[in-house]
Amino acid sequence: MLILLYHRHGRLYVTLTQRTEDLAHHKGQISFPGGSCDPTDLDYWSTALREAREEVGLLGSPRRLGFLPPVYIPVSGFAVAPCVGHLLVPPEFLPGQGEVAALLEPALDDLWPLEAWEDVPHSMGGSVHLPYYPWQGHKIWGATARMLHALRGFLRQAAAI
Repeated sequence: MLILLYHRHGRLYVTLTQRTEDLAHHKGQISFPGGSCDPTDLDYWSTALREAREEVGLLGSPRRLGFLPPVYIPVSGFAVAPCVGHLLVPPEFLPGQGEVAALLEPALDDLWPLEAWEDVPHSMGGSVHLPYYPWQGHKIWGATARMLHALRGFLRQAAAI
């Protein structure tokens, strides 16, 4: 997954996609650009860049800021390696029609105050307390919300971008 950050009008933005209803997993959900590693990918960073180019038409190469802790997604059985990158200028996007229904670009200072928490049933019984973000009619939840929450801490500890 690529957590792509960029500045516009002095504010820090993040790139999210709304997945199409045609996909096998996570239909219609909000996610970061990303997907499975290909045998030709050198590492997680190259996978994240390749997937972002395929899904949102990303041009150029963002500066690598680091990685968030891996996130396991029980429904699909995937472990996600969130890669954080930064562009100095806002990118132009050309979302891929097969996977991306919509491109979302929230400013982080608009998103952070919206963070809420809910108890979600766990497949092994009981529930887990997880974050979500109600943003402009969308509910950003699940692994994406967990990564956004982790990103907040990452950015507090990182050097200024």
